[in-house]
Amino acid sequence: MSSGRCDVCERKPMHGNNVSFSQRRTRRRFVLNVQRRHMVVDGTPRTINICTRCLRTMNKLPKD
Repeated sequence: MSSGRCDVCERKPMHGNNVSFSQRRTRRRFVLNVQRRHMVVDGTPRTINICTRCLRTMNKLPKD
């Protein structure tokens, strides 16, 4: 999945804390939901890593 990075928006994983009930903090990683999709980019078919947020945005209808 190429390190969880989106080829479209260039978003990458973020870091934060797991916080338990006792408020104990341990480091964790927030990774993107990245999918491999076959798409036409600049007229050429390519396989790209795209996050689901970009996929949802691309499926929206343009405003008239």
